[in-house]
Amino acid sequence: MTFRHARPARLTLLAAVILCLCAPAAVVQEANRPLAVSFWPGINSPLGPAGQVVNTGLSADLGLQYRFAALPLFAGVDVSYSYAGLNPVYTGDEPGGSISSVSAFASAGARFSLTRWLYLVAGAFAGAGRVALDSGEASGSQFALGYGGSVGVDFPLGDLVSIGFRNGYLAHANTYHGLRVSVGMVVSLPGIDREPREPRVRPTPLPLADTAAEVPPGSELALEDISFDTVFPVFYKYYDTNPVGRTVLRNRGSDAVSDITIRLHVPRYMDMARTQEIPASLEAGQESEIGLYALLTDEVLRVTEGTKAAVSISVEYRSGGSLHQYTLDRTLDIADRNAMTWDDDRKAASFVTAKDPAILTMGRNVASVVRGSGFESINLNVRTAIAMLEALAAFGIQYVIDPTSPYAELSGQPHAVDFLQFPRQTLEYRAGDCDDLSILYAALLEAVGVPTAFITVPGHIFVAFSTGVSRTEAQQLFSRADEFIVVDGVAWVPVETTILHEGFVQAWQSGAKQWREHQARGQADFYPVAEAWQLYPAAGLPDSPPQITVPPPAVLEGVYRSQLTRFIDREIFPQVSRLRSQIASSGNDPRYVNRLGVLYARFGLADRARGEFERLAAARPPYASALVNLGHLHFLSKEVEAALGYYERAETLQPENPAVILAVARAHHELENYGLVSRTYARLKELDPELASQFAYLDFRGEEARRAAQVSEMATLVIWDEE
Repeated sequence: MTFRHARPARLTLLAAVILCLCAPAAVVQEANRPLAVSFWPGINSPLGPAGQVVNTGLSADLGLQYRFAALPLFAGVDVSYSYAGLNPVYTGDEPGGSISSVSAFASAGARFSLTRWLYLVAGAFAGAGRVALDSGEASGSQFALGYGGSVGVDFPLGDLVSIGFRNGYLAHANTYHGLRVSVGMVVSLPGIDREPREPRVRPTPLPLADTAAEVPPGSELALEDISFDTVFPVFYKYYDTNPVGRTVLRNRGSDAVSDITIRLHVPRYMDMARTQEIPASLEAGQESEIGLYALLTDEVLRVTEGTKAAVSISVEYRSGGSLHQYTLDRTLDIADRNAMTWDDDRKAASFVTAKDPAILTMGRNVASVVRGSGFESINLNVRTAIAMLEALAAFGIQYVIDPTSPYAELSGQPHAVDFLQFPRQTLEYRAGDCDDLSILYAALLEAVGVPTAFITVPGHIFVAFSTGVSRTEAQQLFSRADEFIVVDGVAWVPVETTILHEGFVQAWQSGAKQWREHQARGQADFYPVAEAWQLYPAAGLPDSPPQITVPPPAVLEGVYRSQLTRFIDREIFPQVSRLRSQIASSGNDPRYVNRLGVLYARFGLADRARGEFERLAAARPPYASALVNLGHLHFLSKEVEAALGYYERAETLQPENPAVILAVARAHHELENYGLVSRTYARLKELDPELASQFAYLDFRGEEARRAAQVSEMATLVIWDEE
């Protein structure tokens, strides 16, 4: 059976099989790589008179493609092979001959993005090759020109791979022509990504063309080729040490000039003229290229639409014993205050306004909830980061892609101007894209003393925060060591802020996954905000802050506790599983039940801990360690009398247990029963002097005792009984 007589349904099935063979398993964003290899198996169907002789056949193209960075165009070279049988009805052969060709083509076309996952592709090709005929006495081969075109679609299915469909026309001059249907794949070549952006020393220059300076007749000293960069208001502090423009200072006279002074002034945006750093003198014919600096004020941050500003440059010098002066007037482009270019990703730090009143208000409200909710066994920076992300979700912040300036596109164009929101603006609008949400989250954490960093990968930016502990400590405190980023020996946690409504655990896992994948390919950069501030200081808006209504403390505590509990459950799951297995296999051994309660208590899950302890306290006889631990739960909740009741019950069962005696002494001390404290504490010193020395504040009374307890950090410490 030849392909000429195959039904359309069978051809469709063949195409589907090829498609399945080509598809990869993972679905992630397509990488921005310039070179790719393509493979297109297909089906050829001859047209015209040749269709009566040549059957439908198979073809395969292997090509190398180059994609241009600035335009949706590509060019490439292809090697093509095709094969088809000849119909014996027309050739007289038995069982029939064949015709095949091997060709080389040059190709070009365009590739347009319809959606993130769909591209429209159109192209044309031309080349030459040899066509071979195998048909008895008529066999032979000849040189033939080839040309054609195709249209189709591509579906990006992986970091390296796209699959697609092509429908086109192919002709071999002097032989036959026909239609071609192909299904194949395009694989981007790894290891040859376009070079990443190198940080620049100053914002992207957009020079204003200026011809040789106009100077008064007879002036020896001239300023030539004056040009200014576009000024970005958010970097107004940066321009004090980095130039806004440049010029060439030239002595066009026959005598040396000395005492040169040049001052630059931008009325309204500078309080006074800035004296430039220049050579004190120039010999005849000598020239010097100099930078032009401007000490701008925060008034420039009131520019909400791009504008032009007048610039006055005054020149003063001595020549031939005489003082000469003149002034030049120029203009300067000032962008709007939200404008920035991504030639240096560290620039985003200027938008991290941690001292903005609106940011301080929200940040400190959230931090107070964290410090007052317990869970001290969890790293404070982690608890704060969890609460801050949940507070943003409760506040109603939404991730919205900016249709006019999406980071995914502009981050790959270092000269394109992006629009970034200040943190207070994102709070006010309750929406932002990935850079806006990253900036807001970093500002809130920095406002309460948690160090942050920006992580940039191709087409995306997100945040990391420091745990403040080493890699070894982090491995001891947390269950997933692979979800940390270790920088200079300190463990950092990456957070994907665009999915803040999915919770902190998911945001952490997503950030860690992106870091691992891109860091392995050398595509991830890490910029601590504090270091970036050294070059690009934060620029607070001069406007009055908006009225931000922080969610009530009860709401903040509720969402914080819910997410923290989810986080803790993930952390202690292996230990809980092991203890529950031991409880079941031992027939509810009280030691394992008590240890499970202690595990819950140490991680702040008081309700779960109480349930385990009460099971043991209700037994006959009650389990002494559980009574002590129940007392601790009440002690930490400031229910001291209830705590003392449990301690005294435990003391009747274990009168010589140092942990029980200590607990009784502390309860009496809180109730100011100092006589009982003295007797009980004396017994503890006899039984366990080392333990007694840790709680030396029990020897003091009143305010003196409270200060001693706070200094020794023993006021809120309890020793869980894990017999």
